[in-house]
Amino acid sequence: MPSKYYTRNFKPQHFYHVFNRGSYRHKIYKDKEDYHIFTEILAYYLKFPRTRHFAYQKKVNKFQDRNLEKEPTVHLVAYCQMPNHYHLLLKQLPTATEKTNISNLIRRLIVAYSIHFRNKYKHTGSLFEGKFKCVTVDSSEQLIYLSKYIHKHQTTHSSLSIFLKATKTLNWLYPQYITEKVDNYYQFFNSPISEANIEKIKSLIID
Repeated sequence: MPSKYYTRNFKPQHFYHVFNRGSYRHKIYKDKEDYHIFTEILAYYLKFPRTRHFAYQKKVNKFQDRNLEKEPTVHLVAYCQMPNHYHLLLKQLPTATEKTNISNLIRRLIVAYSIHFRNKYKHTGSLFEGKFKCVTVDSSEQLIYLSKYIHKHQTTHSSLSIFLKATKTLNWLYPQYITEKVDNYYQFFNSPISEANIEKIKSLIID
């Protein structure tokens, strides 16, 4: 029986928890630049899902926005990056096709980031632990508690500051799917997660 963590039947208007870690649990980010480049690549493919390659200018440390059609096919709702793994909360849009869906987004992200890591650290072999894991979010309640679970992992390299309105929102991040359902995200985030609420999201996380 296939693992629930390898679902690939992405449906429009559904939310998914996508995550993976480094091969043998090794670090996939070694310094601040690595965290930054990972999110820059992610942002680029979220904004330009139909482009084949990303344009990166090392001198200015910035991806250049090409003159391409900006029609999102996937929305990033929340994320966090830990030294040896990442968590993404994504929504598949009706505009997505087989070439621009979540699978394609993650494939492009991982290939591009792995090239960066390999070139920078002379790394050989697979950077990540096999295929990425993915679980479908089944309810609004699961959605908001999953965002809390994701943010509890990491308060620095994550979308938490935007959820708390400490920084400006990004044009490739859509926290409103969560914040519109929670009266005060700061209080929500700082309140303890009860055993009952952990049970609600247990099926969405890996052991």
